Amino acid sequence: MAMSLTALERAYSPSSVAPDFMSVVLQYRALSDLMCTRHAATRIEYGQGADEYSILFEPATQAASSMLVFIHGGYWQELSAQDSCFPAEGLLAHHIAYAAINYSLAPAANIFDMARQCCRALEALQAARPNCRIVIAGSSAGAHLAAMLLTFDWRAREGGQPPFAAALLISGIYDLRPLIPTYINTPLKLTLDSALALSPQLQPIVSPCPTVVCFGQQETDAFKQQSRDFAQRLISVGADVSLYEVPGRNHFDIVFDISQSATLIGADVLRLSGVPQ
Repeated sequence: MAMSLTALERAYSPSSVAPDFMSVVLQYRALSDLMCTRHAATRIEYGQGADEYSILFEPATQAASSMLVFIHGGYWQELSAQDSCFPAEGLLAHHIAYAAINYSLAPAANIFDMARQCCRALEALQAARPNCRIVIAGSSAGAHLAAMLLTFDWRAREGGQPPFAAALLISGIYDLRPLIPTYINTPLKLTLDSALALSPQLQPIVSPCPTVVCFGQQETDAFKQQSRDFAQRLISVGADVSLYEVPGRNHFDIVFDISQSATLIGADVLRLSGVPQ
């Protein structure tokens, strides 16, 4: 039986099962501001637009050999790199560089524009730090944009390889078709054709890599199933995939685990980055 519109909108509203979500989102910015007072950062521009830059944090004592590049969520409509600096401190302690990508938001930009911006941001970061092993990571809509990078053909690049070695996809959405009739789509303006083209679940996986796909215990069934389905999609093309649910976490607070090496996600960040444990 098809879902009613009310049920569908609830299924794709992560806040429906996270009543304290706004306090968590406010922590993103407060902790990020604190991070920026404690550590110097470098702005890496990847285009001429005001939104086209990344914020890069690097270890002070030695050059990093790996870098986690994070793409923030916000349903392609909210948040920024300035809200996404908070994971850096825990990674710097393990000599991992951390970059937060900023990108244009809807309704001023469409999702394809955002995906192309993430491509250029990655290329600019790799050009700036060519000796770093890059792990792409994203949460929610950011996980979708990171997954889109796996569908791009990077063979025309110098060396013929993508600028990333592994991926961490947290609480993502990979088939955009269910969003079309919902309020979420008002600023996105997805049609069936554009939703198909922008759904990693439905596109060829041209650049598979070792990937972690995870989600919080306290998430809607729709989001959990999106992750399970995309993990199977990656496995079907031969990717090395770890899929799991994170106990006690919801769609919003799960990102705090990125920089905590004692957590499942934190341990996987170290593993994907090639850091001995």
